[in-house]
Amino acid sequence: MKKYFKILQLTLQEYFVYRLNFILWRFRSFLSFITLLIFWEAIYGSRTTIFGYQKSQMIAYVLGIALLRGIVLGSRSIDMAGQIKSGELTAIILRPLNIFKFWLAKDLADKILNTLFTFLEIFVAIKLFNLPFYLPQQPLTYLVFLIVVILALFLYFFVSFAISTTAFWTDDTWATRWLFGIVFVDFLSGTYFPLDILPKAFVRLINLTPFPYLVYFPIKIWNEQIPNFEILKIISICFLWLIFFYLVAIIIWRKGAKNYGAYGG
Repeated sequence: MKKYFKILQLTLQEYFVYRLNFILWRFRSFLSFITLLIFWEAIYGSRTTIFGYQKSQMIAYVLGIALLRGIVLGSRSIDMAGQIKSGELTAIILRPLNIFKFWLAKDLADKILNTLFTFLEIFVAIKLFNLPFYLPQQPLTYLVFLIVVILALFLYFFVSFAISTTAFWTDDTWATRWLFGIVFVDFLSGTYFPLDILPKAFVRLINLTPFPYLVYFPIKIWNEQIPNFEILKIISICFLWLIFFYLVAIIIWRKGAKNYGAYGG
């Protein structure tokens, strides 16, 4: 495990080498976060409840989006597609490394750094706007929230890994990433707004996909808007999706790596 911890450390150091890029990325994320907060503040005005959400719950939802973007959706495994095309992946394959643990270590480095900065940004936003923030009333909710977030973290890792490995068979990975990142992840996971403000038939359709389990359901659990018997069902389904994409990622990786001809020579 020491070698993967070292990879995590080296990945963290990379961010400090390219500090300007990271600062600009965090500024962009903070700006998006503040914009969403201002939007919902304007929507609520003097009202206390909209779409079945108390104002404090909607603020918690927006803050949850910012947090889970770092913890769950922060990723470095997306870089693998470029390494497949450039041939850089060859150097990694030839080392005595487990490819999944290698990219997971890099992912965790990204998540740790982004999450630390997100906590700081959330603290600044709460103080700056004097935000009402919903805290769960039941102590068990905190544990359940943590379990669901951990499952979501691994689910997204294997989904992202599987998408990246499509670079073995296609030269245009940008279009796949755009479709996956903007359409599926951002919209269907609920990073723009709570999914249950949409028509019920549409929500039922979205719930058949793995994406609501990344952001929407974890925050709904935090807001204590889901009955206890439903929470067990959510955890079970999320776990099943995780296993499914774990197997898909393994199958695609083995097929691709078996016939891998490095473009970089």
